[in-house]
Amino acid sequence: MTSLSLGMALAAGAPAMAQGTPAAAPAAGPNLAPGTVVYDSEGATIGPVASDAGDNVVVTLNGKPVTLPKNAFAKGEKGPTITVTVAQLTAAVDQAAAASAQALDAALKPGAEVRSANGSTVLGTVKLADASGVVVTTPTGDVKVPKNAFFVAQNGLQTSFTADQFAAAMQQASQASAADDAAVTAALKPGAEVRGLQGTAVLGTVKSFDAANVVVTTTSGDVALPRSAFNMGASGLTAAYTADQFAAAVAQATGAEAPQTADADAAAAAADEPQAKEAN
Repeated sequence: MTSLSLGMALAAGAPAMAQGTPAAAPAAGPNLAPGTVVYDSEGATIGPVASDAGDNVVVTLNGKPVTLPKNAFAKGEKGPTITVTVAQLTAAVDQAAAASAQALDAALKPGAEVRSANGSTVLGTVKLADASGVVVTTPTGDVKVPKNAFFVAQNGLQTSFTADQFAAAMQQASQASAADDAAVTAALKPGAEVRGLQGTAVLGTVKSFDAANVVVTTTSGDVALPRSAFNMGASGLTAAYTADQFAAAVAQATGAEAPQTADADAAAAAADEPQAKEAN
């Protein structure tokens, strides 16, 4: 499975949208050119205008982009001014961000369509999602995308990638994945340690492998994992499971008592569950 980073396509996250009714700015309205500093109702600095967005402008507030309607601004003594304080604006943006995060979690369900930044192109479907990212199934294979690259809009679940950016990033990620696959192939030797997703916990050791599966010897018995679940990390050969996910999945596969861990339930959402394999 390949992984995309936002930097691959120079994609920018969707800025938070403060509530308001967008409307064209009056002809004699304040200067809202990029770089212009805007102020609150008490004259305190909000931040500079980052970009023009039609009837709106994107303003940098506390280092983050916030979209505001142009008609929310008036001419002030210092420059463009809005009718609320920085504290009020920050609270409104935080509230909107919390609502957006809640909507995103609800939308990130297996099978959900993932659309491009403008909503016009379906890039793939959600396979699974957790705090580490979202696995998207595409016509050319599965790819892991950072969770902060997603947002919910009128057309549903969308990413910060345009269709062209996503295709370019997929190509670059595929090249990186090919190099990783070669490294995994070299590392898959009987007796080699298999570490968890974070690279700290040792899950077991390689017993045998073929093109489709890898048999791992654990303290609870032997289990077969899909070959695609393995990657090379800084600490060596890793499988795409946390220690808790792996323990719960092994317990399910072998019939042993499932461990009571915080991540046990997450094992059910893993892309491919380990299948029990009798030891020879």
